[in-house]
Amino acid sequence: MGKTGDARSRALERCGARIKRDAEAFGAFGSGGRVKEAVYPSDGASFVEAAAILSGEDYVVLGGATDVLFPDDGYDGTILSTDRMRDVSRSGDRIYCSAGARLPQVVAKCRKYALSGLEQLSGIPGSVGGAVTMNAGAFGREMAELIVRVDAVTSDGRAVAFGADALGAGYRHTSIAERGLTVLGAELKLCPSTRKEIESCIAGFEERRRASQPQGRSLGSVFKRVNGVSAGYYIDRAGLKGTKSGGAEISRKHANFIVNNGGATGADFIALSELARKTVLEKFGIGLEYEVIFL
Repeated sequence: MGKTGDARSRALERCGARIKRDAEAFGAFGSGGRVKEAVYPSDGASFVEAAAILSGEDYVVLGGATDVLFPDDGYDGTILSTDRMRDVSRSGDRIYCSAGARLPQVVAKCRKYALSGLEQLSGIPGSVGGAVTMNAGAFGREMAELIVRVDAVTSDGRAVAFGADALGAGYRHTSIAERGLTVLGAELKLCPSTRKEIESCIAGFEERRRASQPQGRSLGSVFKRVNGVSAGYYIDRAGLKGTKSGGAEISRKHANFIVNNGGATGADFIALSELARKTVLEKFGIGLEYEVIFL
């Protein structure tokens, strides 16, 4: 690495960021080549400084990357990761979550605080930043229903804050990404309850999830719902459950999941997902929209 690269590395380290080069792909599907570089800021201020240092470079912001498919031949750029930004704090019936906090961690904290509202999301493995950006949801609950304030940074490095009314929230969508914003953290309003009631709710939703969704490596729901109907309904009716490509398979338990049975590649995933899209369009005239992100 030349002098310019050395100065860049020192600047990133001074702002509290850790650097890992030639990193393994860290998507939940378990496929993908190496990542040229991953940068991990320690908190919101560190993230803003790191983003400024990387300004003009080829980088992408990721959190848990639980719905991200990495390229098989690797990603020749920089990942700016919120993974170290995991603080969760409480003030009365509100909690503040940094962008990298994982939803199961946040739900566990809420159980400890006896605050209810996030139980339905307990089985979603992603981070708060991604969950806010895409308005993640499950079992009738969406993130936007709980948000009081979002702290974010603009593409040119300005810190901004806004309330739920400025989210532009819809089904698995907000205007955050369209506005060039990256979530640094969010304040959520919850309801006082008891630990016993919260634990019971969590157990119930987890049982429903186990009964209806496959375990093991996947990227969660591949496609968004269509007019309130699961994409899996149409994929199932198209007769594609159990269809395989290499080590990947359209789940026999839930057709809107593609699972890695061992050794699956990103190309295997794409082959199956595109087969599902093409077949559903041909048979039912319905165009499926991806929920998965392709890096």
